[in-house]
Amino acid sequence: MLSLGVKIMLKVVVVEIEGEINLGFIIRLCKNFLVDELALVRPRVDPWSSEVLRFAAQGADFAKSGKIKLYDSLDDALKDVGLSACTSAIVGFEGDILRRAIELEDFVRIAQAYERIAVVFGRESVGLTRNEIAKCDLLVHIAANPEYPTLNLSHAVAIVLYALYKALSKPTQISEKISIADENALRIAEKYIDDLVSLVASDEHQRQSMTLAMHRFLRRAALSKAEVGYITTFIRRVYNKLRECLASKSREKAI
Repeated sequence: MLSLGVKIMLKVVVVEIEGEINLGFIIRLCKNFLVDELALVRPRVDPWSSEVLRFAAQGADFAKSGKIKLYDSLDDALKDVGLSACTSAIVGFEGDILRRAIELEDFVRIAQAYERIAVVFGRESVGLTRNEIAKCDLLVHIAANPEYPTLNLSHAVAIVLYALYKALSKPTQISEKISIADENALRIAEKYIDDLVSLVASDEHQRQSMTLAMHRFLRRAALSKAEVGYITTFIRRVYNKLRECLASKSREKAI
């Protein structure tokens, strides 16, 4: 948990939104739940059209406040974000690391440890591509009827924002007793994970899968500063020892 009084920045990212009505409802939701920024990646509609503003209702002032920003790519929209989560109705099988989803409740718990959060939603027609999902730290699934789990875009946004609003507005006593690792500490740990994986992976596919699995493990765990520090030290030492062993074997072969 973050310390009491820390301002949490919440960004909603929508990739290539196609409908004016949905966009109007999303703008309204952004005002309902105090969203700091609505990031639209290559929108297919005009965010400030009369139709959009009509469905935004009294949330139309959010659209005129400068909080809606347009981006050419998802990468640009996610810059300077500590934790990003994309949503999907499709959950993969056990071996599909990319589509290994977590429940919304678990994401909300993890999100409370971060200062800058982005939730990414896809197109009304086809959702997010696998490449776009890979750019996010977590994949979140909203529990629904397995026979028909696909939600309307604005409905999915409403459910996620409501859950986040409740959780982020009500910190617990834990926030005063445990110092959760900050984003910089996690990035350092991820860097050493990348270095170690580069030594042990047998091919590029395995490298990508191992890296993704380990990065997501760190994010799900909501570790304390001390825990991340020990894990980083452990991984760094394993990496250094393994590199020394590989170098030694290489020299022996050369003799």
